[in-house]
Amino acid sequence: MIFVPTGNSPIGKKFIASAIDRIEMLKNATKKHDALVVDDFECRSSKISYAIDTIIYFGKTYPEANLRLLIGEDNFSTFSKWYRYKEILKMVNIIILSRDNSTNYDSIKQIKTTIEENINLFNNTKSERIHFSVKHKSHISSTMIRSMINSNQSINEYVSHENIRYIKEKGLYI
Repeated sequence: MIFVPTGNSPIGKKFIASAIDRIEMLKNATKKHDALVVDDFECRSSKISYAIDTIIYFGKTYPEANLRLLIGEDNFSTFSKWYRYKEILKMVNIIILSRDNSTNYDSIKQIKTTIEENINLFNNTKSERIHFSVKHKSHISSTMIRSMINSNQSINEYVSHENIRYIKEKGLYI
C-alpha cells in the first residue's frame, strides 16, 4: 500500500503541517510495516495535485498492478465533483473507508451502479467498481486529532510515540 500525501490541493485547502512534516509523520507511522510505503509524488510537484494525475503516475510506475484508490468517506461525498472522476473510475477500483457517521449516497446517481458490496467480486475486477469498507469503521479523523492536541488531550491511543514526539518538537497543531 502506498501513502501519497497531498501536494497542492485542488480545492485550495491549506495544510497546517508542511509537506515535509506530513511525509515524515507518514514514514514514522508506517516504518514498522514493510507493505506500507510513502511516496512524495504529489509533494514534489508545484502543480495542483489531481487524483487522476497521481493514478496515471502509479499506472506507469506499476503497469502490471491492479491499482486501488483508498479514500475516506468524507472525501467520497464529493467524488462526482472531482476533476475527471469518470476517468478515475475507468482506471481503478475505489475503496471507501467508512466512518461511524455513515452517509447515504443514493443521491450520487452517476456512481450508484458502480458500488460493489461483495469484496470477492470487487477484487476480480480491475476498475469501475466502488467498495465501502465497513468492517473496520472508525470515528478517528485528522480533525479530531488536531483538536485533541490543541486542547491538550492525550492522543497516545491514536498516534505513534514517534509522531507524538515529532509533533511536540515541531510545535504542530498547537
